Amino acid sequence: MSTITASHVDEVLVAEATQMRHRAESLRQQAADLDEVLGMSYRRRASELEMEAWVLEVRAGVPEKLLHNAA
Repeated sequence: MSTITASHVDEVLVAEATQMRHRAESLRQQAADLDEVLGMSYRRRASELEMEAWVLEVRAGVPEKLLHNAA
């Protein structure tokens, strides 16, 4: 069993997290142009994606001080 160090970051997981964050940003931008109910759904999904991205960063071994804030 290996331990994750600050120098060993899983770049594949970090890339997935980055994609999730971009998708969340896109959903939040789209939400502004939608009716209230659908906009709320888009913002909720964006928050879920941001949380998933945060979890992926933690699993990838990103040092705590470099983690993005989860929604």
